[in-house]
Amino acid sequence: MERSFVIIKPDGTARRRVSALVVKAFLDQGFKLVAFNEMKVPESLAKMHYDVHKEKPFFPWLVDFISSAPVLTMIFEAENVIQGIRDALGATFVQKAASDALRGKYGIWAGINIAHASDAPETATKEIQLWTAEGGLEESPDAEKNARSYIELHSSGDADYTMEIRAVVKDSIENRDVSDSVLERLNLLLSKDAKGISADEISALASVIFDYIKEEVEKE
Repeated sequence: MERSFVIIKPDGTARRRVSALVVKAFLDQGFKLVAFNEMKVPESLAKMHYDVHKEKPFFPWLVDFISSAPVLTMIFEAENVIQGIRDALGATFVQKAASDALRGKYGIWAGINIAHASDAPETATKEIQLWTAEGGLEESPDAEKNARSYIELHSSGDADYTMEIRAVVKDSIENRDVSDSVLERLNLLLSKDAKGISADEISALASVIFDYIKEEVEKE
């Protein structure tokens, strides 16, 4: 039985309904959930998780992003679960994801793409070992029950600010706008469906997304 390690990243978890719908989409495909936990990622663990990218210029940003606000960590089990989850998510870069893929529906921009998922059995084994040893992730017979409680709590209503947030990022890059008003709009939109997440964490997440915008503007 194949396993996959999945993280709903801060940009997903901060939008509670979005994160609930993403988790539900995986469960609806029949993937067995054996571990489910919400946590704030310490910088040390973030660096270990992204160690393969440590020599790349975007490594510090990845660390800041994943540790800015809470994430959901999960272990799924099923035949061909790794490819199944990656197919459901769609292309890594949001702009390249199909409109009916999860990243196409809910991703914000580029690698601000709601989720990480293991890309191979060897990677999954390594990631599961790391996050159980260093991230406190534990397998539990109650994992799916807890996930469904999370879904029930957060999936009702119609809160989804994906397109508004995506437009802020897109327009800011295209217009080379790195004014304080952009950061303020990101803060406001990210806080609209962030039950249980502190204002400081939302501010940190908005700042990391704003840093991405500034990097993109500086490239041009």
